[in-house]
Amino acid sequence: MSINFFDANCQSQTNQPKFGLCDDLNEDPAYIDIDDCSKWIAIVENNQEIEVIFTAIDNCIEILRSNGEMENRCEGMLTYNNHIIFVELKERKYTNSVWIEEGEKQLRKTIAVFVNHNNLAIFKSKKAYIANSKKPQFQYSHKDRMQKFRTDTGFRLSIQNTIKVS
Repeated sequence: MSINFFDANCQSQTNQPKFGLCDDLNEDPAYIDIDDCSKWIAIVENNQEIEVIFTAIDNCIEILRSNGEMENRCEGMLTYNNHIIFVELKERKYTNSVWIEEGEKQLRKTIAVFVNHNNLAIFKSKKAYIANSKKPQFQYSHKDRMQKFRTDTGFRLSIQNTIKVS
């Protein structure tokens, strides 16, 4: 079964110089917000005002496991000018890095399914972000984790809540 990761019903777009990605932690998909920065989990800096498309994946694009159950998915992806950025949004305060491990698993699963249904060669830049509004700065490096992620998936992983569009 083919999965359409570019379903227009799951997409919104903006060219705002700064906007947020939000997830209200209900059954609704994640979304772009330009008005209420208190709701932003990830901050997108788009200084060149490029037209950016956000495609909600979780709660919008159906990805099923072989047993018919819904697969865990990341919140969504940003696409623009042959760039792709998968985004996992976290809004929880953890005392350890469990949220990073959970986010990485969701990104890996979503990217693996995406790769099976799309040609990555059209993207000149491939990134993935785990963003947590409660922990925008990190105490220690995840260099090994990020390198393994890149080796395994071909995507550069960043663990921060500011995404720069360039």
